[in-house]
Amino acid sequence: MEYFEVFNEDGTAANRIEERSVVHAKGLWHRTVHIWIHRSEEAILFQKRGKTKDSHPELWDASAAGHIDVGEKPEQSAQREVKEELGLTIQKEELQFIEMTSRSLISNGGAFIDNEFTFVYLYEFKGLETDLSPDPLELDGIRFIDIKDLRNMLTDAGKRCSFVPYDHGYYESIISIIEEKREKR
Repeated sequence: MEYFEVFNEDGTAANRIEERSVVHAKGLWHRTVHIWIHRSEEAILFQKRGKTKDSHPELWDASAAGHIDVGEKPEQSAQREVKEELGLTIQKEELQFIEMTSRSLISNGGAFIDNEFTFVYLYEFKGLETDLSPDPLELDGIRFIDIKDLRNMLTDAGKRCSFVPYDHGYYESIISIIEEKREKR
């Protein structure tokens, strides 16, 4: 059983802990991490969520993502999620903090309400895709998507529906930040 710290809508601690199922059934605010792994400034790694996931099964999502455990710091959670989901050990210093954002997503006909404060990180991957070991219990696959192709996929309604339905601006902000890294080099 998983338990999460609950937060108020303004981001302050509610000073209580609730079970995962209660948090999502009631739409309680909680904290998560997204780690966007990119290869240079050319491609972003996406994970395909597993068939048995309780939200957005079989959709393409952030490279690694998950809930922040009770008492855990966001960067610790980011390191843990990358290790659990992709078999990759990264150091805290290798993570680039981007922002903390809030979002609400409802799925499963309203049965799953995901109100979250998400700590967003970038990580530049310099290895080979074969260096990654996706957890088959969590993921149905991984894929690096070229940034140019990604932009086209996200604006094509037929292809867009294969991605977790984050606001288009969120995806675009990640792409833009990665592209800006190229301009600074």
